[in-house]
Amino acid sequence: MDYSSHNDGLKLLRRFDMNLLTIFEAVYAYKSVSKAAEALGMTSPAVSQSIQRLRGYFPDPLFIRIGKGISPTVYADSLHSNIKSSLIDIIGIFSTKNESNRTLVIWSEPYLGVLLLSSVCELFEQSTNFHCQILHRPLPEKDNGAEEALMYHRADIIFDTKATYSPGIEVENVYSDKMVAVCRTDHPRIKDRLTVDMLQDEKQVFLNRTSMKMASAEQGDSFKGAETAFSTYSLMTSLSVIESTDYVGFFPLTLVNKMQPAFRIRQIECDFELGDYEIYMSYSKKAMQDRLLLMLLNMIRRRLASMNAQER
Repeated sequence: MDYSSHNDGLKLLRRFDMNLLTIFEAVYAYKSVSKAAEALGMTSPAVSQSIQRLRGYFPDPLFIRIGKGISPTVYADSLHSNIKSSLIDIIGIFSTKNESNRTLVIWSEPYLGVLLLSSVCELFEQSTNFHCQILHRPLPEKDNGAEEALMYHRADIIFDTKATYSPGIEVENVYSDKMVAVCRTDHPRIKDRLTVDMLQDEKQVFLNRTSMKMASAEQGDSFKGAETAFSTYSLMTSLSVIESTDYVGFFPLTLVNKMQPAFRIRQIECDFELGDYEIYMSYSKKAMQDRLLLMLLNMIRRRLASMNAQER
């Protein structure tokens, strides 16, 4: 890219009043100064003065008077052809109609994507008001990565198992699911139930131990002394490990129901409380100024509330 030429072009544009092209297009469309003025909410003398200013940039009168009306010159026809598509694109950026074409950037752990995003995509697919592309990205490793992503507008929405509290961020609990224990279908020791004593002898698999927050499971007395053999961000990897070993895993019930047909795993009852699995939705408070994003957030809230009701 020739930055010197680009900078020269920017300086030229800065000296040029872009409103003149808007007025030119109105006069070109209506073939009348008075009608263009009415459409733009201006006075006829102001429109005439603007056309006169625009003539100073081009070696052509642009419009000539014919009878009681005006007609564009050949030069004006060429100018209109050159700027029409660019003006339409600019109008499209600000128009309400095209506001519905949006790329929504959502960050979450991959397994949360499996749990939530299929329903979110289904929701947008069924909507006739929005044409929304969803871009899903994994959460960053560093602790404040989610907060920075929202504050610096690299993400619109973040789903996580821990709340992101910051003065500039809104956070709300949008989904709760029951935690269940899982083992391979032909586990040699576990039959119908898993007791606390049995748990001490079984190695365990967890999804992303750094962010997995179970109300009373991994941090509770039942898990003291138990050995964690494997932890991962990947749901598919964790289930693949479980079906190939004698390890025991702990997952949200919805995920187990979704993935059980694809893996040789089974749910097992526990004699101890596992607690619930909470998911939080975080977004920048500046979203309150974004009408479309607010509407999308409300749609997502309703869908997740419906999912919660069905699971309960």
